[in-house]
Amino acid sequence: MESSRRREKKQRILDAAVIEIARRGYHATTVAMIARRAGVADGTIYLYFQHKEEILSSLFERAMGRFIAAGRERLQTVTGAKERLRAIVELHLGLVGGDRDLAIITQVELRHSLHFLEALSRAQVGEYLAVIADIVEEGRREGVFRAGVDPVFAAKAIFGVLDEMATDWVLSRRNTRLESRADEVAGFLLAGLVG
Repeated sequence: MESSRRREKKQRILDAAVIEIARRGYHATTVAMIARRAGVADGTIYLYFQHKEEILSSLFERAMGRFIAAGRERLQTVTGAKERLRAIVELHLGLVGGDRDLAIITQVELRHSLHFLEALSRAQVGEYLAVIADIVEEGRREGVFRAGVDPVFAAKAIFGVLDEMATDWVLSRRNTRLESRADEVAGFLLAGLVG
């Protein structure tokens, strides 16, 4: 079992990695830069991560883990498929828009590696898509979404729209709040599901 001090140091390293990678890019960031920002010796990083690539995948896993946990918690308080989908849209755009450095990593840096995309899409992204697919299936059962909608296809399409909104926000560098587009995005998605 990991001690609280060890967990805290690992989180400090990951927090430092978010800043360094977002500002310099994955390939230009060194383990020494991350260690310096985290306030640890270079070698300490290797007690927690085998290599820099593992740091990047850990950042994504941590972000998705937090995201999924927040989503499940939020969905417990919302009833009805339409409102649950709206809650997912608000949460997704709010969480991504709440940390620009992390958004740069998830929307830009991770996309440079097919290896990362394959490994990560099988892990937490699959779990996230399942949550969305369950909402679509719930909407079909309630009769508020079209009966012919394939929940798995719809989940991927919904995620694609949310992902593109986040990527556009990161790349545009506009000084806007990403979550301010939640109503518009939810309305667009619901129109497609309701038909």
